[in-house]
Amino acid sequence: MDTKRIVIPGELLSGNPSLSGPGTYVSGGKVYASVCGLLAQKGKFSVHPLSGPYLPKKNDIIIGYTTVVTSSNWIFDINCPYEGLLHVMEYPIRVPSEEMTQHFNIGDTVLLKVTDVNSEMKIELTYKDSLCRKLTKGRLHEVPYSKVSRIIGRSGAMISMLKAKTGCEIFVGGNGRIWMNGDSEDMDILTSALKKIEADARVPGLTDLTAAYIDEQYTLIGSDGHGKKNATDSESDSKPSLKAKTGPVSKQKSAPAAPEETPEIMYSGAELESLPRKKRSAKKTADDGKTPENAPAAGKSAAAENPAENPAAGSDGLSSKSGEEPAKKPRPAQPKACRQESCTCFGSVFFTHPPVPDGHKSDG
Repeated sequence: MDTKRIVIPGELLSGNPSLSGPGTYVSGGKVYASVCGLLAQKGKFSVHPLSGPYLPKKNDIIIGYTTVVTSSNWIFDINCPYEGLLHVMEYPIRVPSEEMTQHFNIGDTVLLKVTDVNSEMKIELTYKDSLCRKLTKGRLHEVPYSKVSRIIGRSGAMISMLKAKTGCEIFVGGNGRIWMNGDSEDMDILTSALKKIEADARVPGLTDLTAAYIDEQYTLIGSDGHGKKNATDSESDSKPSLKAKTGPVSKQKSAPAAPEETPEIMYSGAELESLPRKKRSAKKTADDGKTPENAPAAGKSAAAENPAENPAAGSDGLSSKSGEEPAKKPRPAQPKACRQESCTCFGSVFFTHPPVPDGHKSDG
């Protein structure tokens, strides 16, 4: 019998009732197709429907949304005309009724296992299987239930290729809901590939066509595949950038600026006495701080004032080279300012004038 063909409901498949599988039924010791779909045989006969809603079977792993929470049950939307029921006894630990929403609240997405489906389509679920878990990140994509087998592929070839090409975690629920988790760009490309598989489900060689499609999508975004940069991007990264750095630019040390010359301030004794007391005391403090009494006079070096401490200096206290005319002697230091009211000589230590010869009086 040709197992690669489409069958219709009521079509005879086998005379051995032990070969009845999903999408079939037994009547009179013979196996018949119960739905319109593609016939397959892996030990038993099964028929994969071409369209129609999901009808759960025992041991299916599905993805559901919590819709109702009671004191002892969680009710789930399982992409089926009927709802799934998860009793509190099917949870791995004991859960008090007041804590039901702390485990599964309305809108939560959960991986569940079907434990029983009776004739009245009462669907019992469990959360005790090792595959069951709560999905708190990633994306969900829904495909028709009839396309699930094509997305998984023969011996899992299609789903393995999708994982390798995109680097995403993928789980295909038996009810047509697909969960994925990875980088945003990878999940975008994976979603696009799933739509292509759904549209071209009956095209021969679909696995290779989908792999080429994924490579093309990565090329469009400038990448050779998941986790790989394009060759042109790699070359540009290896070359030194010609753009100016955006970070702080280090400044070169410049020569220290010449200190600004302090303007000469000239006050006579009378003018100094006529200043307000605060300004006068501030002026005096500034004078005392800038030019202490023991500091050398302006234009005179410390070595010139004390020739004994400078062995290179000549007898006149100034250094000179052999064969050169000795430098002129500096003017003596300014005498200490006079504080008498009758004296008209300048009282500022900042003002320098030639010494007054003995026997002469100031022109006052």
